[in-house]
Amino acid sequence: MPREARHDAPVDRIEGIQKRIASVVGKALMEEVEGLCVPEPRVVVRRMDEEIMQACHILCRAYDALQQAKFSGHQEVRARVSLETAAKRLQTVMRKHGRFP
Repeated sequence: MPREARHDAPVDRIEGIQKRIASVVGKALMEEVEGLCVPEPRVVVRRMDEEIMQACHILCRAYDALQQAKFSGHQEVRARVSLETAAKRLQTVMRKHGRFP
């Protein structure tokens, strides 16, 4: 059969094949995406975590006070003592809850 007589060459059918493949691949891809979009579990904050975070915040405030005292030149000794006290408090709280070696 001569080449001009064939009207149904594979190149002529590519659009139909492309549409069928795209729909199948699209469905499979959407199923995978839906499987990955699992909502994160809610975080339950326990009392020990609250105590540790509170001690961390106190330590951060003491460090900030020390930096401000260094900058201004006033009450640096008091700020250092406060920072040491806050660090010891954090250490105590973490040991209390088994989070410090």
